[in-house]
Amino acid sequence: MTLDKRQLYRLPWSLNDKQIAWLEVTDICNIYCEGCYRQHLTGHKTLDQVKEEVLLFKRWRNPDNVSIAGGEPLIYPHIVDLVAFIHEQGIKPVILTNGVALKPDLLKALKKAGLSGFTVHVDSHQNRPKWKGKSEAELNALRQELADMIHAERGLYVIFNSTIYPSTAREIPDIVRWGQANVDRVQGLVFITYRTAKLDEQVASDSADRQVDLSQLSYVKEHFDERFVTAEDVHALLQQTCPQYDAAAYLGGTVRHDSFKWVAGATLGTRDAIYGAIGKRTMEVAQAGHHWFRGTYLAYLSQAGVGATAFLMAPWDPQVRKALGRRLGDLARHPWRLFTPVYIQSIGTIQAPDVQADGRADMCDSCPDITIYDGKFINSCRMDEYRLFGGFLSVMGKSSEDAASLIPVGEPVEVSAR
Repeated sequence: MTLDKRQLYRLPWSLNDKQIAWLEVTDICNIYCEGCYRQHLTGHKTLDQVKEEVLLFKRWRNPDNVSIAGGEPLIYPHIVDLVAFIHEQGIKPVILTNGVALKPDLLKALKKAGLSGFTVHVDSHQNRPKWKGKSEAELNALRQELADMIHAERGLYVIFNSTIYPSTAREIPDIVRWGQANVDRVQGLVFITYRTAKLDEQVASDSADRQVDLSQLSYVKEHFDERFVTAEDVHALLQQTCPQYDAAAYLGGTVRHDSFKWVAGATLGTRDAIYGAIGKRTMEVAQAGHHWFRGTYLAYLSQAGVGATAFLMAPWDPQVRKALGRRLGDLARHPWRLFTPVYIQSIGTIQAPDVQADGRADMCDSCPDITIYDGKFINSCRMDEYRLFGGFLSVMGKSSEDAASLIPVGEPVEVSAR
């Protein structure tokens, strides 16, 4: 099925009532990757500074979880103390990591401090020791190693992210099949479509219409002529791989009415069989119900093994009704599977910002990954524009009339220090 906003639940998040708070504790990383949009400019923040940001998020963001990001947060020297502080605030701490520094002793300490889980980024364009040049299928061995380590510490969940490039989109099925085979220990998969600015075709300007040196940013290339992958492309590949899957919810863009910036869904199944997916009604009940009873919109389930409760939505959700029918048919053929746990596994797609002809970027509506810079909420994926140029840039083709009217690039723009 092609994506149709009329058939999907529009996620209800807003700037001041959002399930995720994106906390950047460092811009230092232990690997530097092609798809990364953060440069090493400042180093580690102090623990007091990040605690202040947590409290700012708590007051003005109302998050279900704080996503501790970077850079690489596992090399942040105060990571265990920070996790404990976030947990004390009644918010779920989640670590976004490449997993290189994750070891059993650190894992135990983080769980004891109150960690809820991890989002681990693994893809074939990372500058990862011992894994360079590997395909996504080959990287499943690394995913398995990390998933097994986290699963051994009962009660933590893990989601795996992958950046999707034009050259790797065809490998999405390899990741999905691996995830489904590990549905008992992998709570979600997220696919992030790659974007880059093109130095040979585009120029950039700041808020004063001064041309700036676009090459200072990490998310640029001298030349890129491949067609970017879209959320709709990913959705089609997901359905080809797993016909039982379908999307349930979305976020649109800030400029284009027809863009899909976040596409979210979830499958119901066991290690033996995928029965189907949740639909828009179940997604709506999950979000609204969590807000009603807990006061926040839902970011992540705290643990797997809760999938069977979704079948209670069968009278109201046609997708769940189909999944329940397949479950009952499977039990009729294999009655010994009655006591096999049913799991819910989220599958999502994030379409990165798309530059429009007039220089604006089509961002995620009510951006879920808002972070803090200089005491203000800004889009985390574009924070380096603030750090280098004092604000968001406009990017346009060199041949446009708007580009021709820019003030030529001169001395670097002075910006306040962090």
